[in-house]
Amino acid sequence: MEDVFKDPTTLSKGVELKDLMSGSEFEIDMDFKKKPRGILVNGDDDLFPGLEDDDDSDTEDFLKIIEESTEKKLLSSPEYLSFEELTTKMVDVIPSGEVKMSIVEEGDGPLVPVDAQVTLHYAAYWEKAKIPFDSTLTMNCGEPFCLRLGSGRFLPGLEIGLTAIRGPTARFHLLLQPAMAWGKLGVPPRIKPEPVLFVIVLYGVTDQYAVSRFNDLPSQEQSKFEVTIRTVNSLRTNAKDLFQRHKYMKCIKDYQQSINILNVSRPETEFEISEIKRLKISSLLNLAVCYSKLNKAKHVIQMLENLDYLIDVDSHCKALFYYGKANEILGKTELAVQYYQKALKLEPKNKDIGKALEKLDLYIKKSSKKEKEMWLNVFKSESKENFNVDDDFQNGVRELFKDLAGNKEYAKFDLPPGLKSDEVEFVKHLAKDFEGLIVHEEGEGRKRKVTIVKQL
Repeated sequence: MEDVFKDPTTLSKGVELKDLMSGSEFEIDMDFKKKPRGILVNGDDDLFPGLEDDDDSDTEDFLKIIEESTEKKLLSSPEYLSFEELTTKMVDVIPSGEVKMSIVEEGDGPLVPVDAQVTLHYAAYWEKAKIPFDSTLTMNCGEPFCLRLGSGRFLPGLEIGLTAIRGPTARFHLLLQPAMAWGKLGVPPRIKPEPVLFVIVLYGVTDQYAVSRFNDLPSQEQSKFEVTIRTVNSLRTNAKDLFQRHKYMKCIKDYQQSINILNVSRPETEFEISEIKRLKISSLLNLAVCYSKLNKAKHVIQMLENLDYLIDVDSHCKALFYYGKANEILGKTELAVQYYQKALKLEPKNKDIGKALEKLDLYIKKSSKKEKEMWLNVFKSESKENFNVDDDFQNGVRELFKDLAGNKEYAKFDLPPGLKSDEVEFVKHLAKDFEGLIVHEEGEGRKRKVTIVKQL
């Protein structure tokens, strides 16, 4: 029992001072130590927690679920007769041959750094086994594990294998000898001192320390092409992951750092010069895209203006498209349409440009319609506000004026007495639209007499 108290223990909940002062009793659960979760290092994780040895039906169901899960996540054990046969299709990662690898799908980035944060799923198999004895599928609620290399959470052989693969995405197999896994003696009773096959799917790699490593280098080393490419590729890989997770401000920071590093690089060959230029163009365009996502139109335009020093923007479809986006954000619709149309000429089948133009065209039509309706309403309201006259009176006066205006002889018509001021004002206002009609007024108030005269 003394062994239980050798290591520091965290209480399940806090203790208040009044409890200590009042002589309260505390009960210790002798089974308080939680089993470690995550990658097996000591071999004391249980792949099937809660299943007793005599619960055969539940165990079989669980094993079936595990087998189906490994197939779904592409973590199934590969087809082979023995580990010896499997090694013929693998390469040595280290000279001793204790870590062997076969790549199923190559990743699309640089080699995984030794201190990178990786996101992965794995399944570990004994020879000829179809069900893994250990897998991340049973941990972390089934989500991929995210851990940093060099933190002590990985087996030695896993660390070595991961740093020999290109990320952020890859699928590969690692065959580890006991010395590169849990040790030559294993961890009885669960972990046997035998070779183990890891089937691994790598989802993401975050090189959090790329800039720190670069900053620690002397300036002469920083300007070397290979150092530039390695650091910038790490930043771009991280930025791509951030962009996919909609973390645009952090993404912008990585692309800005990439440009700073590219600016201090000293390429020597034509190839190196063109590669540095290509990365600068790509970084500026990606910055424009990120600022566009944040609706920072002026920053988009600034990035594209910087780009204009490297390429002819008028011949670059993506640059023209984001000039259009920026002007659309600023409300400069006509200018946005011009840029979109220029971009469409370069890539007539580009669906994104077509959609942007269609959206703007619809917006312009709606705006034009709304503007027309607005002015019609203004005129209507103006007529009703300036002349508080009902529609019957207005229509009657209009008909009268049409008859008088069409009369070829002198005519005179007296309007009925007692007209309201608004009615008289409406008559005088309407008469201006008919040539030859004059409105005469005599008297005031109820005695006011209004006459319409048609002059020859």
